[in-house]
Amino acid sequence: MAKIISILSLFILISCSKEERYSASQMWKMAQTKDPNIELVIITDPAKRILCENYHVKGCIRGSGKRIKLRLVDLIAIEFDTEENARAAALTYNQYYARNWFFDDVKGEPVLENFVKEVFDAKNPKSSK
Repeated sequence: MAKIISILSLFILISCSKEERYSASQMWKMAQTKDPNIELVIITDPAKRILCENYHVKGCIRGSGKRIKLRLVDLIAIEFDTEENARAAALTYNQYYARNWFFDDVKGEPVLENFVKEVFDAKNPKSSK
């Protein structure tokens, strides 16, 4: 019996320690549920692409950057490999993160700040202290 309890405890610890992540499709569905008029901005100008190289933090997933238009203002959403790295990016740039996503160009835009907080429970690590 003790052996079974030990094995069950191990499975519980493993399942509880798994980091929760949002996929890009989950993020988009959550955003559209809150505001059906949200738009994914198609970037045709190579100079305006969202590149990991422009962010001097680790863990950025190449090709994941998205520019999103919400009520005439844009935000940038970038997927990271871990929540810790997304949080580090938010801390470095004084912006927001939620799970494994980093949101740029949000701070100082009340519409965007409210949106990411409400929809994704995003946090600004500098404001959270």
